[in-house]
Amino acid sequence: MVKLAILDTDILYDPLQEKFDSYGKMFKDLLRSVGVADAGWELAVYPVISGKFPVSPDDHDAYLITGSKYDSFSDEEWIAQLRDYVRELYQLGKPMVGVCFGHQLLAHSLGGHTDRSDAGWGLGVMAYQVNPQAWFTPVPETVSLIASHQDQVKKLPPEAQLLLSNDFCPFAAFHIPEKVLAIQGHPEFTVDYTRALLDYRAEKLPADALGKARESLANPHNGRLVGQWIREFVERAV
Repeated sequence: MVKLAILDTDILYDPLQEKFDSYGKMFKDLLRSVGVADAGWELAVYPVISGKFPVSPDDHDAYLITGSKYDSFSDEEWIAQLRDYVRELYQLGKPMVGVCFGHQLLAHSLGGHTDRSDAGWGLGVMAYQVNPQAWFTPVPETVSLIASHQDQVKKLPPEAQLLLSNDFCPFAAFHIPEKVLAIQGHPEFTVDYTRALLDYRAEKLPADALGKARESLANPHNGRLVGQWIREFVERAV
């Protein structure tokens, strides 16, 4: 049995909450779709954006940090607290998974660097090359995930090994063996949620990027496969 704490780092925009609830729920749905309930996993969500953390790091076997509209390198109090918290978890040997904001925060907290990208917004379904030295099996040549970000990891932490990359996002996923799995794309996003998010942000996004993102949603993505990678990583690491 695995006890996983999902550290939820955002609150969905008001018009999206009724249908889509939260990123915590999206990750529960993803992980249940790859059979963790049958394997006896316990999933608990903590809205760390509101300052609610597990009572003790030992309450859970592993930790997952969600995406967020905020900057992982920000000096906001809850974000600085979360960076300190993941450094503590790392020292304690707790396996951690990070997605989008979580991916960036793990890199930034553990000796890498994250910042706003000069490349602009990454939106919609994007394909990534898979490092042939990746730990999971089988190793496909490419995977596609839904992206929604304008920050990127610019430098990997020490000991990190690259997993996914493309020209737009060179450090799109990495791992520190048995310790960290970090992924820029969103395996938990559905097409329905992504379309609703794009519509909500439409006036603030570049028109050409928005149009391409909407068109890309017709392409398949490998969210469930990456959900299986998350399960495999956690079960191997705990």
